[in-house]
Amino acid sequence: MDCGGFMILLTLQSFISEWGRIIAFVAVALVFALSYIFIKKYREEVAPKKQLEKDNRDKSIKVIQKALNKYIRRNDGRVIYMAEVGGKKTKGSADAVLIGYFGVLVLIGCGLSGSLYANEKDKYLTQIIKGEKRIHENPVLKAQAAAKAVIELLKEKKIYKVPVDSGVVFSARKVEANVPRSLNGFTAKEFSKALHSKRFLEDKGVNTDAVAEIILGLSK
Repeated sequence: MDCGGFMILLTLQSFISEWGRIIAFVAVALVFALSYIFIKKYREEVAPKKQLEKDNRDKSIKVIQKALNKYIRRNDGRVIYMAEVGGKKTKGSADAVLIGYFGVLVLIGCGLSGSLYANEKDKYLTQIIKGEKRIHENPVLKAQAAAKAVIELLKEKKIYKVPVDSGVVFSARKVEANVPRSLNGFTAKEFSKALHSKRFLEDKGVNTDAVAEIILGLSK
């Protein structure tokens, strides 16, 4: 190869090498840029939503606790919070289980705001807020499943005449809960008022301590 050809080859190699470095630099910069965008989006949009859901969840449980503690101070009964319940076949969990002379009320809290739509036939709860539609786990179904688990557990212990019902407490201030009345969907204010109604004050002869011990798993 003559001198001219050699110089051209060196120039070509240098050109290719330079472009390789540029491409590598651009690729690295692109990765960093995409990572920055992803992290920024997560911090500004995803993380706040998750935290908000957690905060709302905690608030709904506090609303339930406040109402039930007030009920217990005025009426004989027992309350089990964050209960894991179930018989041999059916399992469930509840934010609270109220046991009174009237029977048993299994409760799930929901801290979502906006317009909410749910019934016993829908797998998900639909939330409409600021024109945006979202879906969430249906608390109605969760409450019903926990109530069914309580019924099965009591039957295993040969207790058959204890009325067991379920309900959902929607604790957000700005909420429109479109839930059939028969499914016991309460706002925070409605729930506090309902606890003072004849329904939850009626004496049906329930042994509250015995039922509580069974749900807690203390009976043999």
